Amino acid sequence: MVAVRTMTWEDVITFLPNEALPTNMTTDSGERLPATLLTSDEASRLPSSRLGKRIGYDASGKWLVYGRDGVLVLWDEMTDETKSIRTPIETLLDIVPTNQRLIELFVQVNDGKLTPVELPRRRNVPSREDLVEWLCAVMIGKLTFENVSDLAVDALERMEDMPLDPRVMDGLRFLNGIDLQVEPGVYMHEKKELERWIDELQEWEV
Repeated sequence: MVAVRTMTWEDVITFLPNEALPTNMTTDSGERLPATLLTSDEASRLPSSRLGKRIGYDASGKWLVYGRDGVLVLWDEMTDETKSIRTPIETLLDIVPTNQRLIELFVQVNDGKLTPVELPRRRNVPSREDLVEWLCAVMIGKLTFENVSDLAVDALERMEDMPLDPRVMDGLRFLNGIDLQVEPGVYMHEKKELERWIDELQEWEV
């Protein structure tokens, strides 16, 4: 698997809105909080805090800060108290994550660090390479069969009226049913079949 690149401040400021935008976020403790994202112009003019760059604020005036390593923090400038925000930056900014980042976010859901509703709403049209990465993630135990089925269902629903590579469509249809079980805990599609699909998808890329 390729290492996931953290969004830089330059990336984030590009996606900040042109007008102040209401949003919602969740702390690590599960507290749901309303917030407002700053405009890119406002954020660029504000000084950095010791935690990172200010990108918004909550209803009580605490700063929403985007820090190093992609960490989101709610910071009270007066008391210096902080709350960690678990909502992904892509969800707050309503932007499309990379495929590798999407896989990492599904891992966080599996680990109980994120809820499915907090996953980014926007997704790219998957490529054959993306499908291969999903299957490889299942092979090494990073994603579950259910995760990949969810990804495939989401893609099929989103791309219903869009022209898609027929081979990608075939792959998505296969992945849609990848979580079928012949008995509890025993999946219909065995490792060899997943390997065959990986080989075929990679051959199609050539």
